[in-house]
Amino acid sequence: MARPPLANLFAVHDADPTVLNEIMRDLQRSKEFIEVWRPTPDWVAAIAPLPGGEPDGESCRHHQIVFAEGRDMLIERSGHASADERCREIVELAESCPDRLVSLPGDFGFICFRAKGSATVVRSCGGLVPFYLKQSGHRFAIATRIGDLVRYLPDPPHLDPLVNAIWARSWPMMPDGRTFLAGVSILGRGWFSRIEGGRQIKSGCYWNPRPKQIAYPSPALAREHVERLRTLLIEKLARDLDPDDGNLLSLSGGVDSSSLAALSAGLLKRKVWIWSLLPPREWKVGFQHTMSYIEPLVQQYRFERRWEVCDHEGLIFELWRAAPRSVFPILHPVLCSLPTVMREAPVRVLFGGEFADEVCGSVFTLPDWAEQTHLSRLLLDFWGLFKNPRMVARWAKYRMASLLKRQALPFPQDLLQNPNTKKHRDFFHPGVQTEYRSWCDRQRRAFAADSDPWRYLALRSTAHDGFVIMNWEACSALKIRRSLPFFNREVLELAFECHPVELYGPGTKKLLRAALQNDVPERNLQRLDKDHGRPPASAAHRYPLPEETLPEELVGVVSAEWLSQPPREGDDWLYGGLTRLLIFVESLRARRQERGGQ
Repeated sequence: MARPPLANLFAVHDADPTVLNEIMRDLQRSKEFIEVWRPTPDWVAAIAPLPGGEPDGESCRHHQIVFAEGRDMLIERSGHASADERCREIVELAESCPDRLVSLPGDFGFICFRAKGSATVVRSCGGLVPFYLKQSGHRFAIATRIGDLVRYLPDPPHLDPLVNAIWARSWPMMPDGRTFLAGVSILGRGWFSRIEGGRQIKSGCYWNPRPKQIAYPSPALAREHVERLRTLLIEKLARDLDPDDGNLLSLSGGVDSSSLAALSAGLLKRKVWIWSLLPPREWKVGFQHTMSYIEPLVQQYRFERRWEVCDHEGLIFELWRAAPRSVFPILHPVLCSLPTVMREAPVRVLFGGEFADEVCGSVFTLPDWAEQTHLSRLLLDFWGLFKNPRMVARWAKYRMASLLKRQALPFPQDLLQNPNTKKHRDFFHPGVQTEYRSWCDRQRRAFAADSDPWRYLALRSTAHDGFVIMNWEACSALKIRRSLPFFNREVLELAFECHPVELYGPGTKKLLRAALQNDVPERNLQRLDKDHGRPPASAAHRYPLPEETLPEELVGVVSAEWLSQPPREGDDWLYGGLTRLLIFVESLRARRQERGGQ
């Protein structure tokens, strides 16, 4: 059975036909793409589909449109008798009124090519497949992997200090659409870009799920939201998971991952493998507590394969070094473990419960809940107050913070400041620290000026984009499909339609617990603690640092002193940041060298 089509794309326009021809020959020689062609005389395009999906077909080629995701929903399942007619409609919509692309169903990402270097690029609302854009004079390039811009373009790459510093601190954000490479931007989720020869790239938004106002739901509407969540999760899993085998679930035993385990292996009867990050075995309390939620699921659903990684000092650094090699920092433990898992079994789909906290109700819902819940409504909920007497205090705290414009944002102001500055020289360059603080101040002012509902959920979903991109880069490098059941267009739209009281207060995960009360083992579904926590803190560990001069690519990212004379040892903060940067530079150089020393 064919799976939903997903593909990596690369396209370039250059005013110099000699350069364009050379890039085309290089793409063909590399054999990284199954097809390299000229959609128009001014463009070279290449596609590398993930295994299991059907190619675009003649209708798409005839209309100079190529899909990264969502083609099946727009064409094969659209109900149109003619694929040619449907392609024509999509192209006309993208070219004449791209702001109306929201009328098309589902998540979709594609490029429409036109003559004279023109093109329209559209990224999906859920943003599973990213689109990187680069303009250099009269050359335009589009890619779904940032490393392809390094590999196939003649321009030598240069680092963007701000983005690299943020990710060195393991914070997956793309501020203002910037990326790790200077001059390379990323298209936002639910956005489109118009490329026209000789002009600057122009971008616009076609999808904004936030309402202008929301009201307390009627019992009937609340039930509809609950039923809709269950339907969406089942449909997403049924569409994304492989019907035969190779579905790897990141399972913690918490509410979110346990729910996906029950739906996929229980209700849908798919063969599921599991990967779990566990507390150290020596910490018996934490280890046994976590396993008390995982083992019953293993017994009930009979997962055919399982991988367990026990936490220990320095584990994250080991995982970073074992991660898939791409010109992108891979931070998430399960992504880092994929190459090891792949040596034992062929993973086809990776899925997990990421972002369920935000769309189903958690502490992250508190700010929106406080802003959208009137005190009178709160005081009328006697049973809720009895069960959780601190609700009024939490409500007052967030209301006061909002009034004083001191709301907590999902990124720290002091992210790049070493807490041990008195003991160590500043690691990051002063300029990049200043730039980061200025960016935070702008975000805080914009957040304070935002008067629409769900402003904190909107901010968190935007900040989450870096995590989604990281997953695509890591998984597609290994030809693995990534499924995010809680982070896609339909579920995000549902979350923004709900009132925060449907998700939170009293208690968390209200929407998910109500939706799956008959599908998930009760102990897992009603679990209250977030996870196993951490074992008692031990003495700070010291790590040896490189004695040689740091790579010249890090100029502007780290301080001048650090570049020429790095210390001999450092703590987790220093060692972690430096390790991340060195791995990235190594990957960047390796990808560039694939040009044959050019």
